[in-house]
Amino acid sequence: MSNDVKDFQPTPLLVRVGHEELEIRSLQGAIHLIRSLRHDRLGRFAEMLLTQMESAELPQQQRDAWVAFETWSAACGLQPHHAALRRAA
Repeated sequence: MSNDVKDFQPTPLLVRVGHEELEIRSLQGAIHLIRSLRHDRLGRFAEMLLTQMESAELPQQQRDAWVAFETWSAACGLQPHHAALRRAA
């Protein structure tokens, strides 16, 4: 793993799953969240996202994967401040 991979530091993202609020601080944390939802309806809609996130090696790929995760979580209504989008998914 090169030092370039460490250059990407996402802004932590607050997501709500059920009644629990989680702060996702890294791409690995986001991957873990999606894997934990694998058998949930939301997780079934995230297979391609999970593949993108798991294969992101370069900093730009990681940034793109993080933006995709942010977009997916907002569209699924997981971000408390994006409650208006809860019905988008």
